[in-house]
Amino acid sequence: MPSYFRRLFSAPIFESEEKNRAARFLNSFSWSAITLLILLILIRAIFQAENGITPLLILGAIAIVLLLVQVAMRLGYVREASVFLVLSTWAAMTLQVWEADGIRDAAAVAYLIVILTASLLLGLRPALIFTAISIGAIWYFAVLEKNNIRPTHIDDPLNYARDLTAIFLLAGTLIYLLVNNLNRSLYDARLELKERLRAEEKLQRQADYLTALHETTLGLVNRLELHPLLESILTRACELVGTPHGVVELTLPDDSALQQEFGHGLLTQYNGSLTRRNEGATGQAWTSGQTVLVNDYPNWEGHNREILNLGVKTVMAVPLKSGNTVIGALSMARIEEGNPFTYEQVSLLERFAALASLAIDNARLYEQAQNELKERRATETALRATEERFRKIFHASPVAICITSLNEGRFIDANAAYWNLSGFGPEKARGKTALDLNLWPSTEERSNFIDKLIRARSINDPDYQFKAAAGKNKSVIAFYELVQLGEETCILSMFYDVTLQRQAQSALLASEARTRALLNAIPDMIFEISHDGIFLNFIPAKDVQNLMPPEEFLGKNIKDLLPPQIAAQTIFALERAIQTDQLHAFEYGLPPGEEMHFFEARVAAISAESALVMIRDITQRKWVETEREKLIQELEDKNAELERFTYTVSHDLKSPLITIKGFLGFIEQDTSSGNIPRLKRDIQRISDATDKMQTLLSELLELSRVGRLMNPPQNIPFDALARDAVELVQGRLQGKNIRIKIQSGLPNIQGDRQRLLEVIQNLVDNSAKFMGGQPDPCIEIGSRTDENGGIVFFVRDNGIGIAPEHHDRVFGLFNKLDVSSEGTGIGLALVKRIIEVHGGRIWVESEAGKGAAFCFTLPILGTLPTGPVA
Repeated sequence: MPSYFRRLFSAPIFESEEKNRAARFLNSFSWSAITLLILLILIRAIFQAENGITPLLILGAIAIVLLLVQVAMRLGYVREASVFLVLSTWAAMTLQVWEADGIRDAAAVAYLIVILTASLLLGLRPALIFTAISIGAIWYFAVLEKNNIRPTHIDDPLNYARDLTAIFLLAGTLIYLLVNNLNRSLYDARLELKERLRAEEKLQRQADYLTALHETTLGLVNRLELHPLLESILTRACELVGTPHGVVELTLPDDSALQQEFGHGLLTQYNGSLTRRNEGATGQAWTSGQTVLVNDYPNWEGHNREILNLGVKTVMAVPLKSGNTVIGALSMARIEEGNPFTYEQVSLLERFAALASLAIDNARLYEQAQNELKERRATETALRATEERFRKIFHASPVAICITSLNEGRFIDANAAYWNLSGFGPEKARGKTALDLNLWPSTEERSNFIDKLIRARSINDPDYQFKAAAGKNKSVIAFYELVQLGEETCILSMFYDVTLQRQAQSALLASEARTRALLNAIPDMIFEISHDGIFLNFIPAKDVQNLMPPEEFLGKNIKDLLPPQIAAQTIFALERAIQTDQLHAFEYGLPPGEEMHFFEARVAAISAESALVMIRDITQRKWVETEREKLIQELEDKNAELERFTYTVSHDLKSPLITIKGFLGFIEQDTSSGNIPRLKRDIQRISDATDKMQTLLSELLELSRVGRLMNPPQNIPFDALARDAVELVQGRLQGKNIRIKIQSGLPNIQGDRQRLLEVIQNLVDNSAKFMGGQPDPCIEIGSRTDENGGIVFFVRDNGIGIAPEHHDRVFGLFNKLDVSSEGTGIGLALVKRIIEVHGGRIWVESEAGKGAAFCFTLPILGTLPTGPVA
C-alpha cells in the first residue's frame, strides 16, 4: 500500500530530461493545488462564507482539471497537459472575476499564478501571450466597472483575505516549486558537467596515452639515439600522470647500481647520481621488479632524506623491463598535499613503461650496432691510412729500408735511400739474395743472425758497419724486425746513415771538452733565462755552492724564486740586454744563510727569446770594500774625537794651571806681607787645582783604555751586577735617602764585568747627583722588551730630568749641563764608550722636571760581538 501511494504521488519518468523536468513540476504543482482547493472548498462549504454555488463549482472544476492533468501527464502527454492546465486555470479565473467582484475580486491576482505557470511549463512566448490577455481582461473589467455596465460589489474583508491567503499560498507553492526546480536543474547541470568533465578527462588521458603510445612506437623506428629517446620518454611520462617532477634511470653495465640519465623539475639536479638496490622507491622497484607506489612519502620508512627535503609527498616508481630483466626505472613524484597517484595512473604508467622498455632496448641495439660500424669503419680507415703512411714513409724516408725473405734473404723491395746507401740499383739487386750480393761473409754467419732474430723478433744495432757496393763501410744504426707479408715471413731492415753525425759528434765532443774546461776555469754560475724570466739551463761554477738544486728552479720563473726587487731588476736587465744586444751588469745581495752574500750579474743576449746571465760571488770583495769603508769611517771618527779630545783637554787642563800660576803670585805677596792665614788659603786652592787636574787626567786615561785593553768576557747575572754597583754608591744614596728598586728575573748578559759595573755605577751615581728636591727620590734598575722583541735595560729616576734638546749632548766629552755641579763631565762619555764597545747602544728618555731614564742594549748570553774590550 505505501508503495502504491509513492507511485501515485511521484512524477513519471521519461527519456527526455526536459519532459521529466516539466512532469516533476506539474506533479508537484497539481497535487499542491488540489490539496489547497479541497481545503478552500471545505472551508467555504462548512462556514457558508458566500451566497451562491458558483465559486464552489469553479473551485471544483479547477480541481477536476488538475486531476485530468495528472492523468494526461502519466499517459505521456506532458506538453498537452501543461497547455490544458494553463488555459483551464486562466478560463476559470476569468469566469470567477466575471461572476464575482470584477477587477476587485481576489481571482484577478491569480492571473500572476497563471502567467508564472505558463512561463515554467510552456516557455517565454506562451507566457507573453497569457500576460497580454490577462492584462486585456483586467482592463476590460475595469472599463465595465468604470462605465457602470456591471455593478460594483465589494466582498467581505474576511472573505477577501481568505481568497488572497489561498492565492498567496498557491503562489508561494509555485515560487517554491520554481526555486526548487531551478536548484534541481542547477544541481543536475553540475552533475552533468562533472560527469562530462570526468568523461573528457578520461578521454584526454586515453588520448594522451594513445599519443604517448604512438610517439613511443615511432620512437622504436625513428628515435634510435638513446639519450634523446630517454628525454622524450620522461617528458611523455610526466605529461601522462600530470606532474613536472620525474626521473628515468638505467642500470650500469655491471648491474651494480642505477644511474639517473635524465630528470625533470626538482629532480634535475640529481642527473648522474647512483641508486643502489633497495635504496628508496626506485631501488625497491629495481630489486623487486614491481611497481612501488608511496602516497605518504614523508612517513614511509624507506624515504630518501635529500628527496624528502625537496618537499616530495607522493612517489611512484615503475621498473623498465627487457624480458624478465630490469634495465632501469621510471619514477614520478608530486609535492602537493592531498594529490596522490591513482591506480588508473599507475596502470597507465606501467603500460607506458612496457613500451618504453622496448624502445630503450631497440635504441641500445642500434647504438651498439652503430658503435660496431664506427669501430669497423675507423679500423678500415686507420688500416688504409697506415698502409698509405707506410708506403709514403717507405719511399720518402731518408732511412734506408729493404724487405728480404727470411729463408733465402732474397730482395723483395727497397726504397731509394737504401739504393743510395748500398750503391746497388733496383734492377741489379731485386730478386737476388744477400749472399749473391756479398752482403754476408758466409752462410753460417747469416744463419746465426737469422736464429737470433727469430728468437728476439727484432734486433737493434746502433754501431753497425754497413758494407756498400764500393767496398767502403759506413756507420749506420741498424734495425731488423720480422714481418708477415701474406703467408711469407720476411725481414724488414732499416739503416740510418750516421757517418756525418758521428764525425760531427766527435768534433762536438772535442769542442765541448774545450768549452767545459773553459767554463770550469770561470768562477761564475751561468744561467740561460728566457725573456720572461724562466730558467732554461744552468752551468754551475766550480768551488761555488749552489743556493738550491737545479731541479728546484729550472723551468720556474725568477719572480717565484727571488725577492721582488731583485726579480724586477733581473727582468729589466734581460729586456735591456735583449733589446740593445749589449752587455748589462748589476749587483744584488741575498741571504742564503746567516750572512748576506753579494753577487754581480752580467747579462748578454743570445737570441731574441733568451739571454745568458753570469753570476759571480763578490761577497769577499764587498766585505773588503765594506771593511775598508768602515776603517776609513772609524779613522775619521777617531780623528774627529781626537780633535775634540785635544781641544777639551787643552781647555780643561789650562784652567787649573792658570789657577796655580795665579795663586803662586798671591803666595809671594802673602810671604812678603807675612799674612799666614791667607797664605794657607792660597796654598789650599793650589792643592785643589792639582787634585782636579789629577782627577781629570785619571778619567781621561780610563776613557782612552776603553776599547784597547781586553778582559775575557764572562756570563754575568744582570741583577747581581746592579746590586754590586748600588753598593759602590751606597754613601751618596743614603745621604739623600734615595730608594733603589731592582727588578727580579733580569736576564744574564755577557761581557767585561768590571767595565759593565762602571756603566751601572756611573748611571746610578748620575741619577743620585741630579735628584733635585724630590721628596721621595727613587731609582729603578730593570729591563723591558722593545717592539722587535729585543731586551732593553734601563736606569730610571724621578729627578730633575733632561730637556729633549740636550739628550745627545749629555754623552759628549766634558759636557756638563750644570757647570756648577760636581764631576768632570767624562762619566756619561765613558758609559757610552763601554756600551758601544760591547756592541750595544745607549740613549736617554726624559723631559725637564719629569725624571730621566737611561736606556741601553747589551748582548745577551752567547751574542757578544768580537773585538777588544778593556
